[in-house]
Amino acid sequence: MKIIKPSVELIDEVNANDVYKKIERCGRVCYQSEPKGNPEDFVRMLIKRGHESVLEHVSLTFHIICDRAIQNELVRHRLASFSVESTRYVKYDELKVISDAEVALQHVTDFKNALKRLEKLYKYAVNSGGVPPEHARDILPLCLKSELYMTANLREWRHILKLRTSKHAHPQMRTIANSILAVFKDKLPVIVEDIKNGC
Repeated sequence: MKIIKPSVELIDEVNANDVYKKIERCGRVCYQSEPKGNPEDFVRMLIKRGHESVLEHVSLTFHIICDRAIQNELVRHRLASFSVESTRYVKYDELKVISDAEVALQHVTDFKNALKRLEKLYKYAVNSGGVPPEHARDILPLCLKSELYMTANLREWRHILKLRTSKHAHPQMRTIANSILAVFKDKLPVIVEDIKNGC
């Protein structure tokens, strides 16, 4: 068993100027207006007015590593597209888990021992008991590492980030969302200027 940390990686090459120009081009058809000035200002105006449907013309994909419980929360964002590691088809030789720091600190020995027992039982079932992975997965813990690709348009990313950076979100979800927000602040700051960590 190996304990790992959650992570986020943007897999798209992003040219902010091209993104802002595309949004401006799509948005100006609504007003039948010609580009003038900085496209960033036009995008800011759209967001300020709540005319965010224009942001749907641009999508980004992130590679996310989290636990199964957080993955279950992420896939509730139905406007996004997902490709998710399958516990039905993947046979685990070593369980990789993501530990909630608070649980681990309070009950670290019991927690690790329980996970080791589950790993041993899973391996026995699959390797010696003749149980296919799709049935043996029933004993896998929710803290099992899950790897997924998540694609959403910019409007949906804004919605996700507003919800998932909140202090009311699960701590691991906040870690994931704040990591994604940091990528946006670096690559496309205008899109998230009004979204603060923990808003």
